[in-house]
Amino acid sequence: MSILIAILFVLFPPEDKINIKDAWMRPSSEKMATALYFVIENKSETADTLFQVDSDLAERVEIHETYSEGEMMGMRKVNFIVISAKSSFELKPGAHHVMLMKLKNDIKDGDKGEFILHFKQVGEIKITAIARKPK
Repeated sequence: MSILIAILFVLFPPEDKINIKDAWMRPSSEKMATALYFVIENKSETADTLFQVDSDLAERVEIHETYSEGEMMGMRKVNFIVISAKSSFELKPGAHHVMLMKLKNDIKDGDKGEFILHFKQVGEIKITAIARKPK
């Protein structure tokens, strides 16, 4: 029976419920800050929640949102992002993003960085982002 199940997984692999696309970060200097951006695709029938991002590139890594109150704009930490079922959520400049504060080294155009995204439903997803200037 277990051989049959193994064969089925090889022939019909389970579809990833969460996919991460277009991960990139801005170049920046040591001890400064930068931001990470990407698109989260939730292909499952239930919502999922991104609640933490880890990286060795910076001393602090937080999920942020850009906000506007009257004429004042700013950024603030948020504890999570909910990605609805069968939808996508884009972290992008001027909106939600991941802040990397107190960078341990310079991040130059073309450099790569490793990140671990923590979701409530699917668990950990490891991604690689490339440093580049905004398009």
